[in-house]
Amino acid sequence: MTDSSNIDALARKLAQLLSTPETRELRSSNDANDLVDQTAAWAVGLWKKTETDLHLMCFGCANGFDAQVADEFQAATLKVPLEQTQLGIVNAVVNQRPALARVEEQSGDLRKSAGWLERFGARCSLSCPISNQNDQIVGVLAVSWAEAWQLENEVPQNLLSLADKISKNL
Repeated sequence: MTDSSNIDALARKLAQLLSTPETRELRSSNDANDLVDQTAAWAVGLWKKTETDLHLMCFGCANGFDAQVADEFQAATLKVPLEQTQLGIVNAVVNQRPALARVEEQSGDLRKSAGWLERFGARCSLSCPISNQNDQIVGVLAVSWAEAWQLENEVPQNLLSLADKISKNL
């Protein structure tokens, strides 16, 4: 992540997106590009939680990401039932903690995420729940990276920090 004023502005924008009653996807390519840049992502998404589902609000990917895979992923995750806990985004929301998925864990708890990571050409992903001021989870921010990060590494820690800044703006 880079300039803290850019990160703060992005956190405010994403918090605003999660605060709206609508669940339609954000189409601004500038916001998606900023999110990719600020998170050093291969791919990144923001989902809003409803009673029964997660709704994709924003998705972006780095240059070189397969456009067909991006389209298929967006179509598959426009609305995700909260029962699909093998996906990191759902797992993070349901268990109320970050979920780190790895491409090599094809039969693990996050096997659906591992399958998408393989299709992405990514090594790992981190899904971070976002809470409002009442500690209710209202969304999830997820990033996949081409690198195999550990949770304690700087890049995932920066993502956790961004998720926290979004929560503080709700």
